[in-house]
Amino acid sequence: MGQETITYLTNIVIGVILAGLLTHHWYQQGRPQTMRYWIMAAWVMTVADMLFAMRPELPHWISRLGPTVLVTVGHCALCLGAQRTAGLPRSWRGLAVVLLLHSAGLVAFLLWIQPANWRMAMNGIVWAGLSFWALRSLRAAPAMFWQPLFSPANAFLLHGIFHVLRVTLDLLFEVPGLTEASASLQIIGDLEVSFFMVALFVAILIATLQLRHEELSSAHAEVQALTGLLPICAWCKKVRDDDGYWRQVEVYFAHRDHIQFTHGICTDCLDDQKLMRKPARDPAGPRSGAGSGG
Repeated sequence: MGQETITYLTNIVIGVILAGLLTHHWYQQGRPQTMRYWIMAAWVMTVADMLFAMRPELPHWISRLGPTVLVTVGHCALCLGAQRTAGLPRSWRGLAVVLLLHSAGLVAFLLWIQPANWRMAMNGIVWAGLSFWALRSLRAAPAMFWQPLFSPANAFLLHGIFHVLRVTLDLLFEVPGLTEASASLQIIGDLEVSFFMVALFVAILIATLQLRHEELSSAHAEVQALTGLLPICAWCKKVRDDDGYWRQVEVYFAHRDHIQFTHGICTDCLDDQKLMRKPARDPAGPRSGAGSGG
């Protein structure tokens, strides 16, 4: 079993695990719309690795076109997932044009039997462009998708940078005598797929869980605020209970929280009561007896 086959089998195992985790989370969370494109991309890229591993057994045209086109389809699904997560309109037409142009380029390379490095350079340009497109879309998403160090946006950034460097090296390795270096670059590219899938899909899962946690925390705070409101009459100070009845404050809390009240009197009310009980004075003063004389 060659190094290339071992790498593809490793990618398949990693892809199945990650796609399974995303699918399980999506199902457990009530099948949210934002996860569908991410899951689609994970499964498509896993199938692409399966076709890469089966290349020796497939017809030449299918082995050269099928897996590579599926990788591009997976990148397009990632762009759609980034746009859906950010609440942006989906760029169906633009992505369809990219897919058609890439497929036409692959067919052209097969017909004219161009050097493999030129074909890999074209693949790198397409995949880097789609990665930067997804990165730009995620900048409009919630902060957990682009702000942390281990975020989906940064995974796209590193993936795009890798393909830019790979395109540069692919073109440099067209110089005679560097065929072994070109083969090594192919192995590095296959290994990078594993790192990219792990970094991206784990970051997506973490960001989605953080977003869900914030939504639940916000909803819990709202419930706490609503339950903390106590309807009370502005005149008699009775409280309305959950059944809609107006009760004295003491009765309400005694039934709800089992609070027992003791009664006293504050200093202000005590002063008011003293004033009310004090007898009123006659402004004319005490009256003298009638009919007195000397």
